[in-house]
Amino acid sequence: MSDLVLEPYAVQQRWQMPAPLSGRDWPALLAAYLASLARACSEAGPCVIGHIKALALFPDGGYLRVSVVSSTHPPTTDGQAPDGVAELAVTLNVLVYGLARDVLQKLSSDIAADLAAAHAGRVTVKDAASVGQPLFPNVGEHTHHSHPN
Repeated sequence: MSDLVLEPYAVQQRWQMPAPLSGRDWPALLAAYLASLARACSEAGPCVIGHIKALALFPDGGYLRVSVVSSTHPPTTDGQAPDGVAELAVTLNVLVYGLARDVLQKLSSDIAADLAAAHAGRVTVKDAASVGQPLFPNVGEHTHHSHPN
């Protein structure tokens, strides 16, 4: 196993649901995604999962981070998503030794698409090469509306 090569994979994903989700639903959805991704990596060939992490940042300074380091251990979460968000911009970082970047790209894309579709949603992917620039402006923002009395 010492000859396993590391080809890191990073991407920006935009998760869109047909209706806003609660702050509890987003961590569960992303944890299911990363657990499925870790299992798929292990099944794709000899590999060692270094770290698979999804990070969503929110305009109020909050964040949601979900990570997994093994296909046999559940993902961990830190932070929280606000209630009432229908779209989430997520940075996905995949560090898996032994699997080529194109394999990681296909697995992460297919699993995200299938999971989102099971919830009547969808996932859009943008290459993370331009990280630092807002790839999905306003995603994850919760807008407040004033209503006349």
